Amino acid sequence: MPEPVDELSVLREHLERYRGVTLQTLEMVPEEKLPWYPAVAQFTFAQQFLHIAQTEEFYSRGIFDSEWDPKRFDEPKGRLTRAMLRRKLEDARQFTLQKLAEVNSGQLDRVVSVPDIPVQWPLRSWLWYLIGHEIHHKAQLALYLRQIGVTPPFFAYVLPPGVRPDIR
Repeated sequence: MPEPVDELSVLREHLERYRGVTLQTLEMVPEEKLPWYPAVAQFTFAQQFLHIAQTEEFYSRGIFDSEWDPKRFDEPKGRLTRAMLRRKLEDARQFTLQKLAEVNSGQLDRVVSVPDIPVQWPLRSWLWYLIGHEIHHKAQLALYLRQIGVTPPFFAYVLPPGVRPDIR
């Protein structure tokens, strides 16, 4: 894979790579463990994945289309399944990448106002925020996996199952 050379390419590469690891993490969670959580008042496995997808969709629809409607992100009714969570994660990322494809590098400096957020960041910062948000929750999911006795995938790249260059 060639190295990305411009910021938009770097953003796309990070978005795709980290989502790949998130999806790999989802596949490692046994279906019956999706409702599990480590302590009271913490998200379940399923809620963590849903939160990643919904946060991305909320911010992407807002920063690209000025559509700031949190009501569209209520928790779905019924059991959260792996297939449904995968679809939500894939759909959110597809939307973000489609919108990002319409952006030129000069637009990354455009300041975006987000309702109820006291800072005004440029578009580039909000896109990096989405990446950081996913990494944050992916780290929590890695801890959850360890608590149920599963070694999580390598955090930065999709590697074959069990390959962890950071663990000898």
